[in-house]
Amino acid sequence: MEIIKAQIHKYFYLKEHEEKDVFFTNVIWIPKGARGVFGGQVVAQALAAAILTVSPEFIVHSLHSYFLLAGKQNEPIYYHVERIRDGRSFSSRTVLAKQKGRIIFSMSCSFQVIESSNIEHQFSIPQTESPEYSFDKTELSRVNQIFNSSLINSAQGSDSYDNLELATCMAIPKNKDIRKSTNLMEPSVISAKTRGKNPQGFKEDDIVLPYNIWWFKITNNLDELMPQLHQCLLAYITDHRLLSTVNHPHFYGKNYGKNKIDMMVSLDHAVWFHSDFRIDKWLIYELESPRFALNKGLVFGRVYDHRGIMVASVSQEGLIRSSPINPNEPPPKPMIFTSTPPQFSNSKLASKL
Repeated sequence: MEIIKAQIHKYFYLKEHEEKDVFFTNVIWIPKGARGVFGGQVVAQALAAAILTVSPEFIVHSLHSYFLLAGKQNEPIYYHVERIRDGRSFSSRTVLAKQKGRIIFSMSCSFQVIESSNIEHQFSIPQTESPEYSFDKTELSRVNQIFNSSLINSAQGSDSYDNLELATCMAIPKNKDIRKSTNLMEPSVISAKTRGKNPQGFKEDDIVLPYNIWWFKITNNLDELMPQLHQCLLAYITDHRLLSTVNHPHFYGKNYGKNKIDMMVSLDHAVWFHSDFRIDKWLIYELESPRFALNKGLVFGRVYDHRGIMVASVSQEGLIRSSPINPNEPPPKPMIFTSTPPQFSNSKLASKL
């Protein structure tokens, strides 16, 4: 347990409070243009706080959380953990994140001792080009620090903390229809169709799907990291790209330049962990939004490792308020997309499960 505690302190900047089962941090990252602290940070740190109160043989299998208030930059966040249940196979925890005594976030999470199973199934990994090829060819690739290093140094004083780098890139799908959709979001395509002397403009059939696929990994070598820390990092990363998937049909392709976002915030976040994985190996994040109505969008995500094994599932609902650029135009009709039901695939992957 001491190793886990040291790694959580090193990578998630959590310190123990004098009150039992209370932890706090002064490191708070607010992305550019955001109303409050990045949701993935609060999810990951709340999970880390819960992990510090369970026996190390218990591994988190699910978490369900709600974002209640926007977290502020200059106030520490305190994570209050309540021990709901400790059984032989499962342990349950509730975590409340507070600033100045106000609850800004709540989470319920469940831990399980690993069991073997004689039956198993999963959806197959989406067919894309390799992460190396995608990272080299797509315009939408980047490497960013997970936390801002200057912010960490300022908050932590003279302590030495390791920062992590996250590499992400839009995957290049092999399916031609999905590839057409992702192409329409490439900056060079948008520029060619909307700017210059002879902009081509978008056609009526230039529809961007409420779907996306991303490759990601931590570029640092994390051989020494305990499995619980890999899970915390995945919880952090899965808050990336979710709500943008809701926006695809309404802000890209034929609808580019027709609407503007007035407000966008995450309302909740849930993760189910299915298998072990390495966060410093390439993972693919498949995202789809089946519904947007009443200014709320729903997104589901599936995370696969490089072997094709589904290691996690994600869901999130977000509030997105928008308005038309030209209020005199008639409102657009609802967009309807088809969803193919599952079909059996006798994949070679079965031998790896």
